[in-house]
Amino acid sequence: MKYLFSLAAIAGLALDCLAVEPKTYDFAVTDGDTLRMDVYMPADTVSAHPAVLFAFGGGFTSGTRNDKQYIEYFNFLADNGVVAISTDYRTSLAKDPKLLTSPEGFAQALSGAITEAVTDFYSATAYILVNAGELKVDPSKIIASGSSAGAITALQAEYGICNGQTTGIFPQGFNYAGTVCFAGAIFSVGSLSWSTEPCPMQLFHGDFDRNVPYSILSAYPYNFNGSKTVASSLADKAVPCEFFTFAGADHSIAVSPMTDNLYDILGFIKRVAAGKERLSINATVSKPGAALTSPPAFTIADYIKANM
Repeated sequence: MKYLFSLAAIAGLALDCLAVEPKTYDFAVTDGDTLRMDVYMPADTVSAHPAVLFAFGGGFTSGTRNDKQYIEYFNFLADNGVVAISTDYRTSLAKDPKLLTSPEGFAQALSGAITEAVTDFYSATAYILVNAGELKVDPSKIIASGSSAGAITALQAEYGICNGQTTGIFPQGFNYAGTVCFAGAIFSVGSLSWSTEPCPMQLFHGDFDRNVPYSILSAYPYNFNGSKTVASSLADKAVPCEFFTFAGADHSIAVSPMTDNLYDILGFIKRVAAGKERLSINATVSKPGAALTSPPAFTIADYIKANM
């Protein structure tokens, strides 16, 4: 028995030795705060690599770029030749508490918080583009990613690029190579629409999520378009999309694929980086024998209760 414990200890030590020590960079100063990113670099520091720019979750009120629940995921990416970059952004949903007392005010506050988060995500992207050589990043292979509020940020960033909201921020013609999002959504005024073709996407979402809508949440004139609605809009434009619905699952899908679906994610990244992502997948993941039931209705009150 002691021998087995010794082997376990050695294995654990070996895993610790494989951990990548990130380098931290200051990329912006906003509202008096310095925004930083942690860069997890592959061992090969000669070649330019694809990169994943990741935004943390926290309902636009909290969260950190170095949250322990993401670190193994970042190390996995780096170990497999992908630069993992975890970025700060402002979490300002509760900046004006008076707005949070009504559904209309909450929608306004949420729109403002998403706009600030996306602005910071763009700043991080611009920093990567300017410093691609030092960071060993191929600027044509940057993948936008995030968890929960961070997934909303990444999707909203792509939506802004495709709808002409980034003039002067990036070089002409820039777009993310792809997105990988865990329980995300896109906030729109009116119906979800794309002026230009979006990048390939990989979306994970639980259909019983009570924190971020799986389908759509409407509070006129705003719509909060969850992964199901986003995937449907991509299908209409024949854009490659790998959409994984986890039947009966809640907001845990904002994190669990980063341990349970690592090779699905890596395969998508590698195909995108090689320009070979042509797949459209609409898969439902469920436990064998479990009865599939329709998800309950989701209202603005549900969103406020879950996130505030």
